[in-house]
Amino acid sequence: MTTHRILTPDVARGIMLLAIAVANSVTVWATNIDNPMVGTHIGIVMNDSLWDKIAIMIGAMFIHVRGLPMFATLLGYGMGMILVREYHRKNPYKRILARRYAALAAMGLIHLVFLFFGDIMFMYGILALHVTMIANRSDRVLLTVAGVLWVAGGGVTAALTLLGWTGTSAYGLGYVEDQLVMGETFLVTFPVQYVSSATTIMPAILVGFVAGRRGMLETPEPYLWIMRWWAIIAVAVCFIVGIPLGLASMGVIGGELVWSAINRVAGLVTGPGLVVLLFYLSRWLQQHHKQHVLPVRMLVALGRMSMTGYVLQSVLFTALVLPWGLGLGSGSGAAVAMLMGVAVWFLTLIIVYAWSLTGRRGPLETIHRRLGYSRPTTALRRYNGRS
Repeated sequence: MTTHRILTPDVARGIMLLAIAVANSVTVWATNIDNPMVGTHIGIVMNDSLWDKIAIMIGAMFIHVRGLPMFATLLGYGMGMILVREYHRKNPYKRILARRYAALAAMGLIHLVFLFFGDIMFMYGILALHVTMIANRSDRVLLTVAGVLWVAGGGVTAALTLLGWTGTSAYGLGYVEDQLVMGETFLVTFPVQYVSSATTIMPAILVGFVAGRRGMLETPEPYLWIMRWWAIIAVAVCFIVGIPLGLASMGVIGGELVWSAINRVAGLVTGPGLVVLLFYLSRWLQQHHKQHVLPVRMLVALGRMSMTGYVLQSVLFTALVLPWGLGLGSGSGAAVAMLMGVAVWFLTLIIVYAWSLTGRRGPLETIHRRLGYSRPTTALRRYNGRS
């Protein structure tokens, strides 16, 4: 096994958490009732600030609808790897997958209601359970389903965006009850959220699942041509869609809602390509013996404890940014909000790396493992010891 086989998913998850932290900071955490994001989805320009405009352009190109597709692709890839591994061990792979992702959904539900209404673990866990039901279907069937859902998702996303269902909202006055209200509101509107996610996020999960089942990152040589095309598509979307979205969000050109809808659809296909780009980065690090330098080790540690890192972001944002906490950056422009997102991510990086030095799994990873593998059969104990 070469180093990049392990490095790529962890590096990708660590960088994915940076994109998620920045996106959530700009669109949710740093907004408040006194300075809501009216008419834009990716940040506020305060007093015609050049820095805010630069931040909006960076966000439009490289942040918004970039981290979540990466997460979906990596989620599917992990499912595919687990299926192959457990199949060869003659273990009940569907049962293992079902319990693992039911546990993810349960933990996400708690996070959604009590900490962050924009949680992704709950919905992604639900969608992963659906993938489990069709896990033994052929690649052709799964990719066809992914394509059909992506096309259908374009219509759903366009309709919801034009109707004003943006999926972003400020925390009201920033008190605890505001989060509880938003969390409960999500549960009430779950059918709409489910349809939207099933038609937009599921395709990336399925593509990642097929790639994981084939082991594309472990044995990339037969798939380099398609991996290059995914990377080209991702870069093209970042520039061809991201630049107009940024300009429209600043009012330089019109059609901000339209470009936002386009980005929400086209941005979903960046997930596999961004993972491929990080595969090339990981391979370069391995080839130049850079995988053991401190920044890479820290990033890998965060990737391995991505669930803990993700929830820790919510804890830090709540304590540092919300008005009932320290209120740092609350109601600020896009540049300050983006810096707060980077700062929170960097704090999680330090905390998680320090935890990793103890040699223990992340706290939430440990809980997830116990929930997902509660029956200590010999096969599952062997799985726990090796994964």
